[in-house]
Amino acid sequence: MRKISLVFQEALKFLLLFSIMFVWVRYFVRSLALTIVFCTLISATIFIVAKIFLSRKKHKNTLKLKEKEEAEDMFLSLAYEERPILFFEKMAKLRHPNILVVKHYLVIFHEEEKVKTILYFNPTLSTLTSSKIFEIIKSLKKEKATKIVICCFKKENFSNIFKEKVVVFDQYQTYQKLFKYYDFFPKITHEYPKEKKLVFKEIFASAFNKSRTKSYFFSAFILILSGIFVRASLYYCIISSLLLLFALISQYNPYFNKTESGEIL
Repeated sequence: MRKISLVFQEALKFLLLFSIMFVWVRYFVRSLALTIVFCTLISATIFIVAKIFLSRKKHKNTLKLKEKEEAEDMFLSLAYEERPILFFEKMAKLRHPNILVVKHYLVIFHEEEKVKTILYFNPTLSTLTSSKIFEIIKSLKKEKATKIVICCFKKENFSNIFKEKVVVFDQYQTYQKLFKYYDFFPKITHEYPKEKKLVFKEIFASAFNKSRTKSYFFSAFILILSGIFVRASLYYCIISSLLLLFALISQYNPYFNKTESGEIL
């Protein structure tokens, strides 16, 4: 089912790209057959080049301004708690029944997969350096874990040289990969001073939300359909292109659409 969904998503991307090409090629080429051929070749070339370019870039899941503020306040609140690891125990138990609490970390047992995961929480409100990460991992060697997840305030770039799989999350990644994924959030008891929010971000988020894709595409489709029978004016080409571009942004812009992450623990 997931493969079918991915194929459909890629097909929709190509269709939107093809539609934009069709608007402009049809404006200059009278033959409908030649228009379709040219559009297919141009769209395929752009599509392939874009896929190659995007595959080389790492896409980071971004949080909205409000979510970033929540992430900061939640981490600050946990840092003030006497035993913050107990919150993570409750969160992890939503999916993993076999858990052992050891001071500042959890040991999560996956009996069927024969995997042991450690979740370590570092409450200090400072950047977690590479040397400190090494110290933490070395201190956990006795557990013989398969995977180690470290949650911290901020982090330095880290290159893993240990045989265990090591994942280090800062406060924003902890919010997104754990709190949101498990739909379990710490109670906010302490907050940072808030700055005045910019309203226009919310307006853009609404205008280019995924739910707007159909409206933009349908409007552009009507203009393109009329261009098959009557040669479209420059005005029609511009408006159709803008509508299709808006549809493409609304459907695939990561800033305004939520993404799901995989299992972490």
